[in-house]
Amino acid sequence: MNTLYPTLSVETLLRVANGYSGASAIAAQVLLSAWNSNDFTVPVAELSLLDGENYQHALNVMTLRYQGKEPQNVIAQGDKKFHTLCVEWSHLETQRKGAA
Repeated sequence: MNTLYPTLSVETLLRVANGYSGASAIAAQVLLSAWNSNDFTVPVAELSLLDGENYQHALNVMTLRYQGKEPQNVIAQGDKKFHTLCVEWSHLETQRKGAA
């Protein structure tokens, strides 16, 4: 697996996030953080919940962002899929303290 397959990596993590496994939340966090890091973050220690192949997909998504590309733009109907993912996993949104 390498970074030449960003579409495969985004689609694979979307499937994991939409499944109901112990890795679903971290898959969602990787995708949502790559999409909107102001509101979502990746707890690095939880990356260990991914198996080796899905961990590589997570790294590929992060590399995609490093290269200045947005994950929703490498898949069909990406905006719709990421908005749906955001709604489903909105409870993972980073909580911000209000100004004093």
